[in-house]
Amino acid sequence: MKNAISIRNVEALHLYESGKLDEIQILLLFGGLIESGLINQINPSYRETANELIKAGFLNFDGSLTQKCYEKQ
Repeated sequence: MKNAISIRNVEALHLYESGKLDEIQILLLFGGLIESGLINQINPSYRETANELIKAGFLNFDGSLTQKCYEKQ
């Protein structure tokens, strides 16, 4: 099934909710959710977080990391 949420994504979201992901892992998680289109199929609060990451300049609209992410490292 195309764009179905995987066990891996569920586990990553659980780790995110538990505060166990670092900043880069969070950006990669949300970038992957945006890129796959899953961001529109899960809880709207995740979409809001993704939008905030885009507005803050950490993610592009396609889910890719911006230059700002690399500068932060």
